[in-house]
Amino acid sequence: GAKLLKKLPELFSMIDVDAIRPSLLHGDLWSGNYSADADGNPSIFDPACYYGHHEADLGITRMFGGFGPDFYDAYHEVIPKADGFAKRAMLYELHHHLNHYNIFGSSYRGGALSLMNRLLR
Repeated sequence: GAKLLKKLPELFSMIDVDAIRPSLLHGDLWSGNYSADADGNPSIFDPACYYGHHEADLGITRMFGGFGPDFYDAYHEVIPKADGFAKRAMLYELHHHLNHYNIFGSSYRGGALSLMNRLLR
């Protein structure tokens, strides 16, 4: 934990953090909270809304099977990846692994540890 805390400034050093504007986030944007109607129109539901860094909403999207590449391509057409995005995406995913570990137990421990180790490389 302490090693990762020391690394946090590095994860944000390549972007202008003062330029980050809080965005309204879904907060629980995983594949189980997405569907489409009979005409193929997308729908998201079961939000846990809050304001935060737009990248944070992508943290849980890779868990539980995640979304396909078309989702990420379309997202990044609107909001291009900033330098260091891949590492910050892991950090935001780690938040959800730790939250699930706290709520649901040890089955999320391995994923959390794996992300921490990757972030420390």
